[in-house]
Amino acid sequence: MTITPQLVATYPIPDRGNGAQTCLDPTGPVPRFEVRSARSLRIYELQEQAELLAEFPAPNPNPWGRQWTAPDLSLTVFATEEAYVAVTRDGTRLWSRPYGTWEAHRWGDVDFSGGSSVGGSSAGGSPAGGSLAGGSLVGGSDRDLRIWLRMPSGLPDATRILTLDAAGTVLGESLLPCGGYERYVSLLWDENDEVAGVSVSGEGVAQTHYEARWESGALVLGRQVPQQQGAQLPGDRYYLGIDSTNTRCMTADRRGRDLTWHSLPDYRVTATLALSDFPAPGTGDCSVHNAPYISSRSGFVDDDTVIVTLSNTYDEAAVLRFGEDRWREHSHWLADPATGAVHGRLEYPMREVDNVMPVGDGTWITEEWEALYRWRR
Repeated sequence: MTITPQLVATYPIPDRGNGAQTCLDPTGPVPRFEVRSARSLRIYELQEQAELLAEFPAPNPNPWGRQWTAPDLSLTVFATEEAYVAVTRDGTRLWSRPYGTWEAHRWGDVDFSGGSSVGGSSAGGSPAGGSLAGGSLVGGSDRDLRIWLRMPSGLPDATRILTLDAAGTVLGESLLPCGGYERYVSLLWDENDEVAGVSVSGEGVAQTHYEARWESGALVLGRQVPQQQGAQLPGDRYYLGIDSTNTRCMTADRRGRDLTWHSLPDYRVTATLALSDFPAPGTGDCSVHNAPYISSRSGFVDDDTVIVTLSNTYDEAAVLRFGEDRWREHSHWLADPATGAVHGRLEYPMREVDNVMPVGDGTWITEEWEALYRWRR
């Protein structure tokens, strides 16, 4: 069956025609949206309308870099071609930390602790989908703001982290015997906004956690956290999120063959949705595809519903022969995470909808060139 979603909000994207880049962060109490243009970074809260929270003048005109904003919105750290640069809302450059030719847009990481938060989390998280939304970004504490920068270590199996205050003064430097080249490294936080561990992951490598603590001006790495048998996700799966009760998570096969739900903390499989559970390609609700696979752009709409994206490879031969691709490159479906049963395919007013981000409150957001659209069933 097809499901017609209800449009609940539209958020125009400013400066889109000038090449602005966007980033949506749904992890806080209210989703946030970043718009990075050649001139500035603007941060919006997505309520009934998009409300501007802060704007930071950009230190360079390249909108393709990455940036991380402090939870109190006092500063943003931009990753430029050669350095981390901290900028306040009035354009003041607080400090700069060079890293040379290191690919900070890919492997760089900035986290915050202390200070106070404004309305929830900050955007610009880890490309691994890791642990940056820990205690440092939600809630905050009364301590002064600290900034944690991942820097190049020059070693294949070590991670260097600088700890700074807001003014850029170095409070500590740590060389951790984990991570290294082509590994995503992020800090884990406890409920008191203190460093509790380090998470390491990489392409095709299962995520590993270590205990850690801040001691005498440096991070001290502890033991690797033991995993029960079967209590660690295999490296051939994408992690797609967790429900609000922290008792169930969702993963996807990297080859697009299935989605699986796991109980936590043991990662026991509780339900599976295979590609073969959808209608056959070219038939029924799957008549929009000829060779679909399950995309990692899927997740929890709420605790009882997930949104699943089927993607279809662009058919260049069909375009050359017929002047158009007769198949949709994407479709969205709702399913039950408890059983893996498919509810039906979403039928939007527009023909083709690509990017989707579930918010977790029963709504999801899709992105078109000119605007974001927020939907519910």
